[in-house]
Amino acid sequence: MRKIQIYFMFVFVFLLAAPFLSIAQEEETDGGFGDFDVSNPMEQQSSLGALLGFTDIGGQQFIGMRIQPEFALGKLGFGLDIPLLFSINDGSFRTEEFNDGVGWLRMIRYVRWGVKKRDPVYIRVGDLTGSWIGYGMLLDNYTNSTSFEKRKLGATFDVLIGNLVGIEGLYSDFDMTSFNLFAIRPYVKPFGRTRIPIVRTMDMGVTYLTDHDQTYIDVNDSVRNQFNKYLDKGINAWALDIGVMPVTTSFMQVKVYAQYGNLGKNKSDVFSDALDSIAFDPNTLPEDSARMRNYEGSSGFGVGVDFKFKAGGNVLRVDARIERLWYKKYFMPQFFNAGYEFNKDAKFIDLANADGKKGIYGALAVTALEKVRIGGSLMIPDNVSETAPATVTLDLDASRLFEKFVITGQYIKGGLVDLKDAFKRDERSLLTTRVAYKMYKFLVVGMDYKWTWAKLEDGTFKATHYASPYFGLQLPLNFGNQDKGIDFNLDETE
Repeated sequence: MRKIQIYFMFVFVFLLAAPFLSIAQEEETDGGFGDFDVSNPMEQQSSLGALLGFTDIGGQQFIGMRIQPEFALGKLGFGLDIPLLFSINDGSFRTEEFNDGVGWLRMIRYVRWGVKKRDPVYIRVGDLTGSWIGYGMLLDNYTNSTSFEKRKLGATFDVLIGNLVGIEGLYSDFDMTSFNLFAIRPYVKPFGRTRIPIVRTMDMGVTYLTDHDQTYIDVNDSVRNQFNKYLDKGINAWALDIGVMPVTTSFMQVKVYAQYGNLGKNKSDVFSDALDSIAFDPNTLPEDSARMRNYEGSSGFGVGVDFKFKAGGNVLRVDARIERLWYKKYFMPQFFNAGYEFNKDAKFIDLANADGKKGIYGALAVTALEKVRIGGSLMIPDNVSETAPATVTLDLDASRLFEKFVITGQYIKGGLVDLKDAFKRDERSLLTTRVAYKMYKFLVVGMDYKWTWAKLEDGTFKATHYASPYFGLQLPLNFGNQDKGIDFNLDETE
């Protein structure tokens, strides 16, 4: 039944939007998106990588290669990750990355068309890291890829028709064992077809979100995901939002917005009177279990400003956002964020014990000379505690800053109680880094390091390291790029 629901849902959305896709493409130059280009100037150029080396995954050693092509052809971009790893102990080919769920489709890192909130048609399939819906009251800074070992294949899209009506959405995982995280937001720009300054930029939307995740992590599908047992009856949520851009020029954009969200109650038995009859992990069960029975749906409200600025073309680019939040007991803003997929059970227990709070969400990214980008975000309640944790993200891309070196990194920490532990690696952390040296024009040597969920020798999954020293081929490809190989013709009309 759930498989039928999933297929029906996506067929319905496609049939609803398909007749208008060609219309949206024809109207790309109507100016409805403002003068400021919201695309990321640090998009990577097309390249073909074949990296040969040693890999340690949770204490198991392998040798082999990863083939990692990445292409940008106009508005189309896609990347693959094809692992060919062999055990040092017995020479067997490692198939763990392809077992369960979407299986061999994990070789697709992403496929995307367009840029969200710049092009009328935007679609991305694969890794959804950094995704958001609406203005982010419910879902923001989301990732579906907490396990490199079991990478998920999800999809997100945003279609705007005639600069008047639109629809955006997200589905976290096409593993058909359950109905996973799904969000959809129809929205309108009621004055989008007019020439009235400022007013024409207004948009309003309503978001619906649900999650009934019952995916499996065991290779023989005999054991349900140990971190999703509290989602047997699912959760529903909804939000309303409105925003307007009082300033939009070729070098600056300012957007102000307000949003209201409601998280429905998770009706699983753990939050009911049946609590005493259920066996729990004592490390995750709160002492105040009686309070969990009283937990109910709740709501929150926020107002914010999104500021974007660039000087000298893209010599300097600043993207900043600040939001003030007020929320009641049993509500957590951006509940479906970068930390949501780490351990959903722990996340729902935190929600059932959450106090009413005020908080601040801030994000800042600076790009200089189209060569280095540093960014981060922080969701922090006024008084951080176990029942009101913080979330921090950091990004670094210095792949063009040095002629001979490539340095990139991404870090996520959810469920943060003490800011002093912001950089302590644990079960609520994700870390990906790459440091490489270009020995010759196409020959590189380097190290990839990941702190992620991986399968250990005893068959269990645990947050652990993934280290890969390598050497290999990194070949830039010129097609699809502009003169400097940076912007990929994303601004040209098809």
